Order: sequence, then structure tokens, then C-alpha cells
Amino acid sequence: MILLIEPFSNNIDMFIPAYPLPLLEIASFVKAHRPAIDIEIRSLAMDYGLPISKTGKAFVYRQLALDIARLRPKGVGISCTAIAQAAETIELCEHIKAWLPEACTFIGGYFPSIYHEELLAQSPAIDLVVIGEGEVPALEIIACLERGEDPKKNDIAGLAWRDEDQIHMTAPWKRFSMQKKAPLDLGLLTNPEAYQILPYSFSRGCPYRCSFCMEDVLRPQRKTVPREIVRQDLLNMVTWSTAPTILVSDALFKSFEFFPLLRKLDRQVNFETRCDNLDPALLDRFADVCGIFALGLESASYHSLRRMNKVKDRAHYHTYLAQAEAIFKRAVKNEIPLMIFMIAGYPGDREQDLEASLAFVRKLARFKGNGGYIFKIGETRVYPKTKIYEWAMTQPDVVVEDHGVFGDSVVRRPSKALHFDTVETYMQEIFSLSHSTPKLVQRLGQMMPFFRIPVQGLQDNIIPDTCFLDQDREVLNARETSLAAFRKCLPVLAKKYQGARGGQRSTRTLPLGEAAR
Repeated sequence: MILLIEPFSNNIDMFIPAYPLPLLEIASFVKAHRPAIDIEIRSLAMDYGLPISKTGKAFVYRQLALDIARLRPKGVGISCTAIAQAAETIELCEHIKAWLPEACTFIGGYFPSIYHEELLAQSPAIDLVVIGEGEVPALEIIACLERGEDPKKNDIAGLAWRDEDQIHMTAPWKRFSMQKKAPLDLGLLTNPEAYQILPYSFSRGCPYRCSFCMEDVLRPQRKTVPREIVRQDLLNMVTWSTAPTILVSDALFKSFEFFPLLRKLDRQVNFETRCDNLDPALLDRFADVCGIFALGLESASYHSLRRMNKVKDRAHYHTYLAQAEAIFKRAVKNEIPLMIFMIAGYPGDREQDLEASLAFVRKLARFKGNGGYIFKIGETRVYPKTKIYEWAMTQPDVVVEDHGVFGDSVVRRPSKALHFDTVETYMQEIFSLSHSTPKLVQRLGQMMPFFRIPVQGLQDNIIPDTCFLDQDREVLNARETSLAAFRKCLPVLAKKYQGARGGQRSTRTLPLGEAAR
């Protein structure tokens, strides 16, 4: 028996029901090739609950321990897609080894693929790290475990492990052919019907090579899922689940030809794309299918965008901003809720770079509509093994709060004359130009129901007991039946805890409670 687990994310901005899409793709591939293998997927948040305290987290792990004791898996695979899951992945491996020492723990995803040395140095509870795409190595690892063999002795490409003080690595991994992708088998999920949102990837990889992104390290070419597999996946999803929304998790979304199919399936799609990758006219045709549309603007400064490698030259820069403005206007006209992603205080930024972004946002904010929009701007974090980190470390005037791969690593001084307090001032002003509407609030409540509600708010007595999985109200039920009841409380909670929400991040106080009324 093999168990695959999606761990918690300890970043409050990611307090949303987790959906283990990478694990589902891997498990479906394994099951397609070895139907007799018993394999199950668990999402800690969805299947055991979302803890809002240490007591709640202990409750969740006790429930998982009972399952581990009952199932006695030969191997436990864990997905770690981002830095926010790294500490939780390590803790989960250590729990599993304490409960069932003979089980093989293997982890994979973006973070372990890039930082396998750092993870292996942190804990001996991690037996194997899968570097790169996981379908083929996971299949071979699981086949070895089922035969009672040690995967380390079977020459499986793309693996790393630690033996005493030495890191061992096998042959480099190869890109997975999307022609070999197995259709999603949602029956491998424990509660497929409980999800409100079903993420999906129409492709993998991105050719743009932005300097802050890790996609360039792993998958610098975009490979699309064959159309017939996409159609089968979408049909499988609506067969197993009544979730009304598809969340596109592609690094680069271009699959607009599937919008008519999504309309026929009565599903909306939340997606993100680049300013120079979308024909604005498409928004007129598919507005009714769009749930929330996110646009990766990042900055409106030519010099910042060049350092990010978002634009090639001045001509590209002017096209980039013109496209962003055209897309924004079309989305506002069609009442599509918008999230505009931006980065502040990028290494090398001067105050005039922030001024350029603020001026451009003011220009956009003149347009109002019922869809609403958020200018979601955040401070810059740079991590080892990225191009921007390597560049920033060579600049004497750039100051990075360097906490390594497990910390925040915030850029505290982007350049000699630009300090973090000035960056925060611009962030606050840009975010304040967001336009909150009931439609935006409703869509955000669907996608991120616990978004920026402080812990004391999540334990408020107005929330029904049915929204919790334990008697002490320390573990939220993240399944859809519970979330429907929770969302009814959201406007009151947002208004009641507005001050506490603002205290978490003073530059992120959007009046959701007011708009919800």
C-alpha cells in the first residue's frame, strides 16, 4: 500500500483548502501502469482539517497517525510545491518515521527539486528526494517498494538521498512527455466531492525565464497537455465533483480554446497570465466563464522589468504596458474580478521605479466597474539559487534579510537611497487604489474563504459548530458543506476584525466587510 500526502502550508495567505493536483497526476500515472497497486491520496487540510492552533494541529496529526497505523503503507510520498510547505514537509516526515519507521518517505516538488541538499541536511526522516517531474521516478520507487526492494539500489534517475554526511544523486532526470500523461483518476482522492475549487494544469513549463522565478531551473520550455487528455480530465473532474470553479495552475496560461468546453460543463475558471500573452478581445468572448482573472504585471518601470527579465527592450516595454492597460479596461468593462500582481522594492529599484508603478496604477484605477480589482503588491523576497539572488548578493548597496532557503529573505534596501520604509509607503498607496465590490468579495470568498481573517476571528462564536471537526473548535472543516456555512459569516467577521486584519499587514487593508454589505 502507498500513501501520498499533501501537507499544510504555514503561510497565512495560503490558508485555503489544499488540492493535491501534482499528487493526483502522479497517482493516476502509477495506477494506469500498475492497476493492482493500492494507492491513496490524502490532503491534510481537506481530509483531516485545517488547524488554527497548535492544539488543532496535534489533533490532525493524531487522526493521520490512526490512518498510518491502519494502512501500514510501504511508502509515503509527500508533495512540497513551495517554501511555505518546507517546514511542514520535514515535520510530516518525522512524524511518519516515528509512527512507522519501516515506511519509505519520499518527497518531491519545486522546493525539494531545487533545495534537496538543504532539506536532506535538515532531517534524517527524509529517505528520498525526487528531483524534477515525478511521474516516472515515483512509479519506479513504488514498484521497488512493492517488490520489497530498496529504491536507492535500482538506478532510478532523478533521485537524491543522504547517507551519513554525503549526498548521493542518481543520473539527471528527463522532462516528462505530456503525451504519456495519464487522465486524472479522482477516485484516488479520499473526498473528491468535497472540493469547491479544482485546480488543473493545461501545460507545464515557461520559456520566459524571469529572474525571480524557479520555473527556469526546472522546466524552461512549455509543454502542453494533449487536447484529448484535457477533455478527458475535465469530464472526469465534473463526474466526480460538483465544484463550480477550475483554478488554472499553469506557469503560463494560453489554453483559451477550452473556454467553450468549460462553458458547456457549467464551470468557471480562475487563471493568471502575462500582460503580453493575452489578446484583450478574448475577455469579451469568455467573460461569463471567468471567475477571477489575475494579471502578472509586477512593475510599470522599464528598469525594474528589465532586471526581472520581463521585457526585452523599450519596444517590448511599451507593448507590455499598453497590453496591460487594454486587458484591464476590457476586464473592467466585462465585470471580471481582477487581481493585479506586483512586486515592490526589487533589487536595484530606485524611488523613481516605484513612482512609475504608482503612476500607472493611478491611471488604471480611474476605471471602475462591478467586477472590482485588487492591486496585490508585495515586498520582494529573494532565495538562493535564483538569478536575482545571485545578482543581489554582488551589489554592495542591496541589503537582503538573508535567512536562507527556509526564511523570508526580504529585500530591506533595494538600492543605496531606497529603504524599506519608503517601499512600504508606496505599497500601501498602490494597494489603497484597489476597488472592492460585492462581486469581488464573493469570488474571493469562494477561492480564499479564510483570507486575512485573524485567528481570533476564526474562533468567533458566530461560526457554527458544524464548521469545525473537533469539540474545542481548533480545527476547521475545509470541505465544501462546511465552507458554505462559513461564508455566510464572512462579511460580519471581516467587519468585526478589520483592525486585527490591518494589524497583520497595514498595507493590505481592503474593506471587504463594507463591500460585502
